[in-house]
Amino acid sequence: MSLQVNKLFFNNINVSIWHIDETEDFLISNLDLSINCKKRLKSIQSPSQRKQFLSVRTLMKYNDIDLNDLFYDSNGAPFLKNNLNISISHTNNYSAIALSKNPVGIDIQDYREKILSVRDKFVNEFEIELIDTHSVNDLTILWSIKESIYKIYKKKGLNFKKNIIVQKITKDFKDSLSIVNDMDKKTFFKSKNIIHSNYICSIVKVND
Repeated sequence: MSLQVNKLFFNNINVSIWHIDETEDFLISNLDLSINCKKRLKSIQSPSQRKQFLSVRTLMKYNDIDLNDLFYDSNGAPFLKNNLNISISHTNNYSAIALSKNPVGIDIQDYREKILSVRDKFVNEFEIELIDTHSVNDLTILWSIKESIYKIYKKKGLNFKKNIIVQKITKDFKDSLSIVNDMDKKTFFKSKNIIHSNYICSIVKVND
Protein backbone atom coordinates (compact mmCIF):
# COMPACT_ATOMS: atom_id res chain seq x y z
CA MET A 1 0.00 0.00 0.00
CA SER A 2 1.38 3.39 -0.98
CA LEU A 3 -0.72 5.83 1.00
CA GLN A 4 1.74 8.51 2.12
CA VAL A 5 -0.54 11.13 3.64
CA ASN A 6 -4.05 10.98 5.05
CA LYS A 7 -4.51 14.06 7.17
CA LEU A 8 -7.02 16.75 8.11
CA PHE A 9 -6.14 20.39 7.30
CA PHE A 10 -8.01 23.50 8.47
CA ASN A 11 -10.20 21.12 10.54
CA ASN A 12 -12.43 20.34 7.55
CA ILE A 13 -10.28 19.35 4.56
CA ASN A 14 -9.20 15.74 4.27
CA VAL A 15 -6.05 15.32 2.15
CA SER A 16 -4.72 12.02 0.85
CA ILE A 17 -1.49 11.51 -1.13
CA TRP A 18 -0.53 8.34 -2.94
CA HIS A 19 2.97 7.28 -3.97
CA ILE A 20 2.55 5.47 -7.27
CA ASP A 21 4.92 2.49 -7.17
CA GLU A 22 2.48 -0.18 -8.39
CA THR A 23 1.90 -1.58 -11.86
CA GLU A 24 -1.16 -0.57 -13.82
CA ASP A 25 -2.54 -4.10 -13.62
CA PHE A 26 -2.20 -4.12 -9.84
CA LEU A 27 -4.05 -0.82 -9.50
CA ILE A 28 -6.86 -2.00 -11.79
CA SER A 29 -7.19 -5.29 -9.91
CA ASN A 30 -8.04 -3.42 -6.72
CA LEU A 31 -10.69 -1.17 -8.27
CA ASP A 32 -14.24 -1.62 -9.47
CA LEU A 33 -14.14 0.99 -12.22
CA SER A 34 -17.35 2.71 -13.28
CA ILE A 35 -18.36 2.87 -16.95
CA ASN A 36 -17.27 6.52 -17.09
CA CYS A 37 -13.90 5.65 -15.53
CA LYS A 38 -13.31 2.87 -18.05
CA LYS A 39 -14.08 5.24 -20.93
CA ARG A 40 -11.71 7.90 -19.60
CA LEU A 41 -8.96 5.35 -18.94
CA LYS A 42 -9.29 3.98 -22.48
CA SER A 43 -8.71 7.48 -23.89
CA ILE A 44 -5.41 7.92 -21.98
CA GLN A 45 -2.39 6.71 -23.94
CA SER A 46 0.50 7.57 -21.61
CA PRO A 47 1.36 4.69 -19.20
CA SER A 48 2.32 7.14 -16.43
CA GLN A 49 -0.89 9.16 -16.85
CA ARG A 50 -2.94 5.96 -16.77
CA LYS A 51 -1.38 5.06 -13.42
CA GLN A 52 -1.99 8.58 -12.13
CA PHE A 53 -5.64 8.24 -13.14
CA LEU A 54 -5.94 4.89 -11.37
CA SER A 55 -4.13 6.05 -8.25
CA VAL A 56 -6.60 8.95 -7.89
CA ARG A 57 -9.46 6.43 -8.04
CA THR A 58 -7.61 4.35 -5.46
CA LEU A 59 -7.54 7.37 -3.14
CA MET A 60 -11.24 7.88 -3.72
CA LYS A 61 -11.89 4.26 -2.80
CA TYR A 62 -9.78 4.69 0.34
CA ASN A 63 -11.97 7.66 1.29
CA ASP A 64 -15.21 5.73 0.61
CA ILE A 65 -16.12 7.83 -2.44
CA ASP A 66 -18.24 5.99 -4.99
CA LEU A 67 -16.54 6.27 -8.40
CA ASN A 68 -19.97 6.64 -10.00
CA ASP A 69 -20.36 9.94 -8.12
CA LEU A 70 -17.39 11.58 -9.88
CA PHE A 71 -18.04 13.80 -12.89
CA TYR A 72 -16.28 16.67 -14.71
CA ASP A 73 -17.75 20.02 -15.71
CA SER A 74 -17.32 21.74 -19.09
CA ASN A 75 -13.98 23.18 -17.94
CA GLY A 76 -12.65 19.79 -16.87
CA ALA A 77 -13.00 20.45 -13.13
CA PRO A 78 -14.04 17.40 -11.07
CA PHE A 79 -17.16 17.38 -8.93
CA LEU A 80 -19.10 14.86 -6.87
CA LYS A 81 -22.83 14.15 -6.84
CA ASN A 82 -22.80 13.99 -3.03
CA ASN A 83 -22.34 16.99 -0.73
CA LEU A 84 -18.53 16.98 -0.81
CA ASN A 85 -16.20 19.20 -2.83
CA ILE A 86 -13.23 17.45 -4.42
CA SER A 87 -9.96 18.67 -5.88
CA ILE A 88 -7.49 16.39 -7.69
CA SER A 89 -3.83 16.68 -8.63
CA HIS A 90 -0.94 14.46 -9.73
CA THR A 91 2.69 14.75 -10.72
CA ASN A 92 5.13 12.06 -11.81
CA ASN A 93 4.85 9.31 -9.17
CA TYR A 94 2.39 11.03 -6.83
CA SER A 95 -1.31 11.78 -6.80
CA ALA A 96 -3.41 13.75 -4.33
CA ILE A 97 -7.03 14.50 -3.55
CA ALA A 98 -8.69 16.94 -1.15
CA LEU A 99 -12.25 16.49 0.14
CA SER A 100 -14.30 19.06 2.01
CA LYS A 101 -17.84 20.33 2.52
CA ASN A 102 -16.45 23.75 1.50
CA PRO A 103 -14.67 24.75 -1.75
CA VAL A 104 -11.10 23.46 -1.82
CA GLY A 105 -8.10 23.44 -4.15
CA ILE A 106 -5.09 21.14 -4.11
CA ASP A 107 -1.95 20.95 -6.21
CA ILE A 108 1.06 18.66 -6.02
CA GLN A 109 4.29 19.40 -7.88
CA ASP A 110 7.68 17.72 -8.13
CA TYR A 111 10.85 19.79 -8.42
CA ARG A 112 11.89 20.65 -11.97
CA GLU A 113 14.68 22.93 -13.12
CA LYS A 114 12.59 24.21 -16.03
CA ILE A 115 10.50 26.29 -13.61
CA LEU A 116 13.44 28.74 -13.57
CA SER A 117 12.81 29.55 -17.23
CA VAL A 118 9.14 30.46 -16.70
CA ARG A 119 9.34 32.32 -13.37
CA ASP A 120 8.75 35.71 -15.02
CA LYS A 121 5.33 34.46 -16.15
CA PHE A 122 3.96 33.92 -12.64
CA VAL A 123 6.15 35.77 -10.09
CA ASN A 124 5.11 39.39 -9.50
CA GLU A 125 6.90 42.33 -7.86
CA PHE A 126 5.41 41.64 -4.41
CA GLU A 127 6.51 37.99 -4.34
CA ILE A 128 10.12 38.79 -5.21
CA GLU A 129 10.40 39.99 -1.60
CA LEU A 130 8.99 36.71 -0.23
CA ILE A 131 11.02 34.03 -1.97
CA ASP A 132 14.38 33.33 -3.60
CA THR A 133 13.53 33.57 -7.29
CA HIS A 134 16.64 31.52 -8.13
CA SER A 135 15.49 28.59 -6.00
CA VAL A 136 13.63 25.72 -7.67
CA ASN A 137 12.08 24.82 -4.31
CA ASP A 138 10.81 28.33 -3.60
CA LEU A 139 9.41 28.78 -7.08
CA THR A 140 7.71 25.38 -6.93
CA ILE A 141 5.99 26.34 -3.67
CA LEU A 142 4.76 29.59 -5.18
CA TRP A 143 3.50 27.87 -8.32
CA SER A 144 1.73 25.16 -6.32
CA ILE A 145 -0.10 27.72 -4.18
CA LYS A 146 -1.24 29.62 -7.26
CA GLU A 147 -2.31 26.49 -9.08
CA SER A 148 -4.42 25.46 -6.07
CA ILE A 149 -6.04 28.89 -6.00
CA TYR A 150 -6.76 28.68 -9.74
CA LYS A 151 -8.55 25.38 -9.15
CA ILE A 152 -10.70 26.69 -6.32
CA TYR A 153 -11.48 30.01 -8.08
CA LYS A 154 -12.53 28.23 -11.28
CA LYS A 155 -12.27 31.07 -13.75
CA LYS A 156 -10.59 30.62 -17.10
CA GLY A 157 -8.08 33.27 -18.05
CA LEU A 158 -7.06 34.13 -14.50
CA ASN A 159 -3.51 35.48 -14.74
CA PHE A 160 -1.08 33.83 -12.32
CA LYS A 161 1.17 36.91 -12.21
CA LYS A 162 -1.31 39.78 -12.22
CA ASN A 163 -4.42 38.31 -10.61
CA ILE A 164 -3.07 35.86 -8.02
CA ILE A 165 -0.80 37.44 -5.41
CA VAL A 166 0.80 35.61 -2.51
CA GLN A 167 0.95 38.28 0.20
CA LYS A 168 2.49 36.42 3.12
CA ILE A 169 4.33 33.15 3.60
CA THR A 170 5.91 31.76 6.75
CA LYS A 171 9.65 31.14 6.97
CA ASP A 172 9.11 27.39 6.82
CA PHE A 173 6.78 27.89 3.80
CA LYS A 174 4.07 25.78 5.42
CA ASP A 175 1.45 28.56 5.62
CA SER A 176 0.54 31.40 3.30
CA LEU A 177 -2.03 34.11 2.68
CA SER A 178 -3.00 35.13 -0.85
CA ILE A 179 -5.41 37.37 -2.70
CA VAL A 180 -7.09 37.18 -6.08
CA ASN A 181 -7.66 40.58 -7.68
CA ASP A 182 -10.31 39.99 -10.31
CA MET A 183 -11.46 43.34 -11.71
CA ASP A 184 -13.31 44.97 -8.76
CA LYS A 185 -13.55 41.74 -6.78
CA LYS A 186 -11.03 40.70 -4.11
CA THR A 187 -10.99 37.20 -2.63
CA PHE A 188 -8.59 36.04 0.10
CA PHE A 189 -7.19 32.55 0.51
CA LYS A 190 -5.23 30.54 3.07
CA SER A 191 -2.94 27.66 2.20
CA LYS A 192 -1.23 24.85 4.02
CA ASN A 193 1.81 23.49 2.22
CA ILE A 194 3.32 20.03 2.62
CA ILE A 195 7.06 20.25 2.02
CA HIS A 196 8.44 16.84 1.02
CA SER A 197 11.84 15.96 -0.39
CA ASN A 198 10.17 14.74 -3.60
CA TYR A 199 7.24 17.14 -3.93
CA ILE A 200 5.32 20.20 -2.76
CA CYS A 201 1.62 19.93 -2.06
CA SER A 202 -0.54 23.00 -1.43
CA ILE A 203 -4.03 22.91 0.04
CA VAL A 204 -6.09 26.09 -0.32
CA LYS A 205 -9.37 27.37 1.11
CA VAL A 206 -11.17 30.69 1.11
CA ASN A 207 -10.06 32.82 4.06
CA ASP A 208 -13.42 33.68 5.57
